[in-house]
Parts: sequence; C-alpha cells; structure tokens
Amino acid sequence: MTNKRELGDLIRKKRQAVLIVNTHSRKGEKLFFRALDLLHLRGIDVIASYPVRKPERLRKVVTEVLDQKHPLIIIGGGDGTFNTITDLFVHKDSVLGILPMGTANNFARSMGIPMSLEKAIEVIVHGKVVDVDLGMINDQYFINIATIGFSRDVVSATPKLLKRYLGMVSYLLYETSYLISQQLFSCSITIDGVTECIKTRQLIIANGSFYGTRKITPDAHIDNKTLIIFAMDSESEWQGLKFWIGFLLGRHLVFPESRLFKAQSACIETKPGKYVIMGGEKMTRTPIRLAIDPAAVTIMAPDSFQDHDEHLLLNVPGSDPEIS
Repeated sequence: MTNKRELGDLIRKKRQAVLIVNTHSRKGEKLFFRALDLLHLRGIDVIASYPVRKPERLRKVVTEVLDQKHPLIIIGGGDGTFNTITDLFVHKDSVLGILPMGTANNFARSMGIPMSLEKAIEVIVHGKVVDVDLGMINDQYFINIATIGFSRDVVSATPKLLKRYLGMVSYLLYETSYLISQQLFSCSITIDGVTECIKTRQLIIANGSFYGTRKITPDAHIDNKTLIIFAMDSESEWQGLKFWIGFLLGRHLVFPESRLFKAQSACIETKPGKYVIMGGEKMTRTPIRLAIDPAAVTIMAPDSFQDHDEHLLLNVPGSDPEIS
C-alpha cells in the first residue's frame, strides 16, 4: 500500500479526481452540479462523475471506481453514505475526499470537515492526506457510531418534513420520545479482563468524535486508536430524556448515572440479546467483540486535523500538503 506522503504527492501532481454523489441524500441532487463547478474553479480536473440516485448502487459504483486505482475519489453524501462505502477504502491506494451533504454529518465533523460545500472543497484543494482508524465489531467495520438498544432505525423513521425543517434537532426530539419506550437490558462490558455490569436502554460505541453536533467526550478523536463506550446506568424510563437534554447542553458526562469506558478492544454481552445498529442497519447481535484497525483509511483532512502519525513526516523535504 502506498504511504500517505506519496499519495499526497501524486494528488498534487495530477490534480485529478472522480466525483461520486449520493443524490438521494438530503441536498445531494442540487449540490452535485455545484460541486462540479467549484472543483473546476479550484483547478481540479473531474475526470468522471457519478450522480447515484439509488443508494443500493453506491457500493457497486465505488468498487468499480476503486478498481481503476484513481488517487483521489471525492464522495458527497450523509453519514449513511459513508457508513455504506468507507470500508471499501480500507488499505487501498485511493484517498477519500468528503463532501458532507446529510443532516448530522457525524463522520465529516469527526474529520474536521466544514459543513459548507465551498469550505469542504477547500479542504480537498488545500488539505493534507491522513490515515485514520476504523472501529471493528466482530469482523465488520464501522466509521463513527454504533448503538445497542434500538430495535429500528431512528434516522429513517424520523419524518422527512421534520428532518427538512429542524435538521439534527429532529433526530434528537424523535430519538428522545423513542428512547423513553425502550426496553431496559443488562449489559456486561469486559476490558483487559475486567468486567463491568450496567443496566441501560441504549449504549453508544464511538470510533469518531461526534454524535450529532456534540462531542462525545472533550478528548474524543477518530485517530487516537481508542474506542469510547457510553451509557446511562439507570433503570429509570426517563434516562433517555435526561441523557438527550444533557447532550444538547453538552453536560451528558456530569450525571452520576453516566458510564464512560475507553479501550482498544472490548467484549460486550447483553441480556436479552440485542441488535447492534450502524448507519441505520442491523449489522449483528450481541455478544460482540470490539477492536480498532489503525490507519485503515486515507482521507483528505484540514491542515488543522491532528494526525497522530504526522510526526513521521516532519522535516521530510516536499511534505507540504497543499495541493495548489
């Protein structure tokens, strides 16, 4: 696999990219042509572009483009899009460029990507190539967040009009009302041979930094080789409401019921067995094993992004990451 410095040099030299946009996602269709125009204005030659209206075709399109070994592949969409395709980039010689076009855009936020299309393209033009970790649940990758405790996809269940007018707040309102009715379950979390037991209605597993517009913890980072496990250890049916109010205020960690675990690997069991939800899909059931695949994917990131391997590039001639 080509290292990130060599990939950055190749991208700066070629100034070419392939653009793939999920035009079924929120804002995707109208932003596709705008992205083409902005990339052209910034001197990036888009040698092929794919507006994908059927999300089920995304993996096929991305796989075919990756097989052509383009150095830079720019993808526009929401968290569902990146949950669907990012594992295809694992340990490949292609760099992922991110254009956030969804509602929450947790993955883009974790990468420090601005929410506006113009500024996100500036990251692609002036940014640097970094390699970031991916989380693993059993043998499946996840990029940012997985949850236990939901029996359906809250994101897709949230009414479209509510999402259109309230954006991320719509998820929080709908999720709170849904959590109140969820079944309490017992959960055991084993890290380094030590097992902790809690009772909760939802458990969050994070590889990235953001869940919605809030950081999960102040030091959460997508590239620190650490997974975060968070839950409210309480039998109260109102714990969901309490959590989300605290989360909106950035105070969710101060509650005595808050339980936070950090680990490079862990095992989780629940009684009864529960589905693990990732990107709105039921990916597996408990019990599960958690792990990190370090430096799994290369991505264009802002110059301010803290790359934990960046010290390896210091004092190397020609390592300036700017494209233009």
